[in-house]
Amino acid sequence: MNSNIRYLLNESRRLLNLAFEEFKRGLNEERDEVIRDDAEKSWNAIVQATAALLLFKGFKEEEAKTYKQKRTALEDLGIRDETIRKLGFRDRFMAKENTLHIKCFYDGEYRVEVIREEIEKTKQYIDDIEKLLKGTI
Repeated sequence: MNSNIRYLLNESRRLLNLAFEEFKRGLNEERDEVIRDDAEKSWNAIVQATAALLLFKGFKEEEAKTYKQKRTALEDLGIRDETIRKLGFRDRFMAKENTLHIKCFYDGEYRVEVIREEIEKTKQYIDDIEKLLKGTI
């Protein structure tokens, strides 16, 4: 695994760990802006892990810079790679984009239990990408 891919995976883990910590703090302090920022950190963890997956699968950085490009790349990958399709990366990416990035972070529309679940799902998404890159899936 090249150093850029490793960096992206490490960054996704770092962001996820921050998201877990801040979520707890946001709940304890009853601070909406902390919970919303936590959702954005979780979303950015998804973005970094997805970038690692796409680089690993042969996409160039400039082919998957924007969220739209990442969605399209995941669609293309799902068409030609059965494992990617079965793991549902496109659907999972788009669900996190909607729930964490748009609804929670931008719109301020969230339920605490849903965000807690989405952070856990973010961990599973990253775990699945790491397993795929290591060849254990």
